Amino acid sequence: MDSFLYYKTICNDDNRFILANTEQLHEKIFQLSDRVRQLEEALETLQASYSNQPHPLLTPELLRIKTSQDLYTQQPTVEQQTGGASSISQRDETLRQSVVALSLNKSMTNSSGITLGSIPDASSSKNYGLESSAPPEVPPDILQLSATFPFPWSVDLKIRKRIRDALPPREEAQAICEEARRNALWQYNLDASETFLPNLLHYCYLTPVEDLSPRRLALLLMVLSIGSLVDLTKPLGNLHGEAYHHLARAAVCEIPLMEEPDFDVLHALFFMIWYHLIFSDNKKAVGYAWNLMGFVVKLAQGLGLHRDGSRLKRIPEEFERRRTVFWELLNLDCRMSLSLGRPPSICLTHVDIKPPSYVGPGLYVPREEIVYHGWKNSFFVKCLTPILETMITVTPPNYLHILNLDIKVRDFEVPRILGDYDNGTIAPRFLNMQRALVSVGRDLALLQLHRRYFTEAMSGPEPFDLHHHYAPSVLATYLGASSLMKAVQTLFDKEPDLSVRFLHFWFNAFSAAVTLALFISRAPSTPLVPYALQDLEALSRLFIRAAKILPFSAKVFPIIENLVNKSQWVYLQHQSNKLYNQQPLELLPSFQNVHSALARFAEQINYTSPALLTSDVSPIPHSLEQQPESPPTWLPDIYTFSSAGVGIEDRYSFASAQPTPFIPSSPRIAENQRFNFDHGALTSDLEETSYMAWF
Repeated sequence: MDSFLYYKTICNDDNRFILANTEQLHEKIFQLSDRVRQLEEALETLQASYSNQPHPLLTPELLRIKTSQDLYTQQPTVEQQTGGASSISQRDETLRQSVVALSLNKSMTNSSGITLGSIPDASSSKNYGLESSAPPEVPPDILQLSATFPFPWSVDLKIRKRIRDALPPREEAQAICEEARRNALWQYNLDASETFLPNLLHYCYLTPVEDLSPRRLALLLMVLSIGSLVDLTKPLGNLHGEAYHHLARAAVCEIPLMEEPDFDVLHALFFMIWYHLIFSDNKKAVGYAWNLMGFVVKLAQGLGLHRDGSRLKRIPEEFERRRTVFWELLNLDCRMSLSLGRPPSICLTHVDIKPPSYVGPGLYVPREEIVYHGWKNSFFVKCLTPILETMITVTPPNYLHILNLDIKVRDFEVPRILGDYDNGTIAPRFLNMQRALVSVGRDLALLQLHRRYFTEAMSGPEPFDLHHHYAPSVLATYLGASSLMKAVQTLFDKEPDLSVRFLHFWFNAFSAAVTLALFISRAPSTPLVPYALQDLEALSRLFIRAAKILPFSAKVFPIIENLVNKSQWVYLQHQSNKLYNQQPLELLPSFQNVHSALARFAEQINYTSPALLTSDVSPIPHSLEQQPESPPTWLPDIYTFSSAGVGIEDRYSFASAQPTPFIPSSPRIAENQRFNFDHGALTSDLEETSYMAWF
């Protein structure tokens, strides 16, 4: 017997065991699993060319064979072995069908008549004819349970059944899950196993309601919520995502959240945080996600996810999943802390669990995604964490330390596959989105690093010029805002339909516009102003393009137009004033320790300025349609949530949000919101809706 196959079982009272020669065994399992995966992919391709039904050997149960989970489970009892005649006959029937399936002129179904295959591919996901189905109804009593989240409600199987009955037909759910996998799950992939979605669907649809875990049901509902929001076969602003979100909130609270936390509840709650941060147009969404994150982190620490622990006590799939869940929490917690200027819920010095590898038995993640997640985790450790530690300190650090952190971020290498936008090839959709996230993520880190010093420079009693001590931060803020705008424009050019569904790109672009308008108002005579005006005009053209399909863009475009017009007027008023010196920039103390890219650009703008472009954006009337009143029979949402925008006159063909049965609340950007930059000192204290609360 080969040594790698030999293992010794040592049982304790808990029926756990330890494998000898574990590393060799895991390596062999990985090799065999990879070979099985290749054969499964070849079989799936062959089957697809002759039938639209999945092959009997590709059911979720059989796909799990290549994982190592069975090595860690108890052996069946004698009763289970002898009394399982039906399961043996079922296996025989499956094998019989497999043999018959080799006859390529027949179309196969499994013995039960139920399709249990893997998630359909892109071509099949749009053939169900279910795109126009109405969103699930959320009755007032279930919406009330959602509004009381996270407080539990008494167990009631009737309510659990009503929530399960709100699921769409299984074929439609499969299509939505595929849209989630294709268009969203590459951003936060908490479970990279190949069978995650097929098994989740199979469990939630076929398990008797009395045995159904409400937490797994909530997890599926959140996948459907995210998937509906990014489903390109559904209209932008559809209410499916909001309805599934409410149903998930109601389901997850059937079991008190502080009792017996598990991966399913962490997974579902993480998706809720993601929902609020990325997809919600609500004034309180970021703060709500912040509070929920603190709760989720405590649950994760209670499960010991922050400690590496002994590998021998867990199956490899679970070990990798623990890593993935906790590192995504680390990243998201840090980004929210930087956005709001608050201490994090997790301190990296108290964590010893290593980043996930996304490689192992039963796991399949495309190479490009592995590169993206690896870069994201490295950037978090080496750049975001030091920035956060600096920004939340009570005592302001030495400004030289800020400049050194700036250098570290700018010099942090981005893999070519994540940074090359113009290589002449057509990239996959997820790669275009990941490239935008990487570009915007670096810009946001720099904007957050310099936010306090930019505000101070703009609040001084003397007019700002490039001799100011914090001039490098002002220049870095301009470059960061300008780069962010260009990244969003590039993304919209490549992925117009999907990019408008990730609202955080557009919130950040709007914040960049307000920041540049503030700079122009406070420092109109600096040579950087013409560059800022060009960027503002380019962004206004981008928003007027996006307004045809994105209600948020249509709503805030009049605000951006006002910012552009006022900035142009301020610049023309001060064009003849030269309040800065032509002293050679290399002699200025404030630029002696900055990154070479900042110094070169500062020297360039000190002696040359682009010609001021004349805005070609047509004036738009500011009369906006009134929002339709919500039916009084519906209860308020959890924070009176609504993604409803406001349409503009029909002759401009701008998008408007669909009427919603949920009572709307204040959006992140108010209609016709005005920004007065002329008088008074700016505050560095951040609010949830601050235009410089970058996320």
